[in-house]
Amino acid sequence: MEKGTLYNFFEGIASADEKAAVKRWLDTDPQNREELIKEREFFNALILSDTNRFVPVARKKSPSMHLLREALKVAAIVAIVVAGGVYFHKEKMNDIRSATHTITVPAGQRANIRLSDGTNVWLNARSELKYPAFFAQAKREIELNGEAYFEVAHDKHQPFVVHTGKCDIEVLGTSFNVEAYDGSDDFSAALIKGSVKVTDRNHPENTLTLRPDNKVELRDGVFVASSIDDFDYYRWREGLICFKDLNFIELMYRFEKCYGVKIVIANKKLEKHVFSGKFRISDGIDNALRVLQKDIRYTYKKDPEEPVIYIK
Repeated sequence: MEKGTLYNFFEGIASADEKAAVKRWLDTDPQNREELIKEREFFNALILSDTNRFVPVARKKSPSMHLLREALKVAAIVAIVVAGGVYFHKEKMNDIRSATHTITVPAGQRANIRLSDGTNVWLNARSELKYPAFFAQAKREIELNGEAYFEVAHDKHQPFVVHTGKCDIEVLGTSFNVEAYDGSDDFSAALIKGSVKVTDRNHPENTLTLRPDNKVELRDGVFVASSIDDFDYYRWREGLICFKDLNFIELMYRFEKCYGVKIVIANKKLEKHVFSGKFRISDGIDNALRVLQKDIRYTYKKDPEEPVIYIK
């Protein structure tokens, strides 16, 4: 089987003839299934890069060149790709079951991938996404731990569902942001366009349909919806931490989530200070803390053994 045909299949751009060719090839020899798994792992590894830019690229005729250009979309990411088993039925392409893949984004980084259905996903720092290489079920289901921005390919016959530890989000085709880190009490979903239904996993009867330009948070088991007052907050996809009228404590909490550190604030006077501005994530937390020192007086020290920063 030609590599280009397999890569088109993995990327969700294969023609009907190419899909049929892959099916025939899989049915020819059971060992071909093992080769498909290996090629999928290589394909996932290829989209990992150490660049810090998300760059839309034009399609090229050469699959290898196209993949190399697509790799530029991934921002300085070290990812873990885990493949399970792949299960196949005999008759239809929709019976193919692909392994579950996991991409993990480290602190201070972000990533951009496109799923097999054409859905575009941006992953923020310290986020993990589990997804199948091929959606063959009645629903397109993925699992998210962390923060992600989705541009979902529309398919009214196959809803797209994002499972998080606290809530499920179901859509047909839309753009939205989800923040749901394991170990945190916070959950929020912001709808840019389209329509989404949010369901509390602990209380499935608790649902809310979100309108565009609105967001919802889960507070003490209750959905609280409001309009989005600052779209710059979601510019983390561009590698930016943007904030407006944010107090020092909340800003440090944003830094904690982004850089995977614990910030201990001993100077209580800092709580009254409010900031607006933006930082480039790739410049690092030291740069951000030094810039803030120009406006208020404080010192900070890093723990040499633990990811902890003390501010006095």
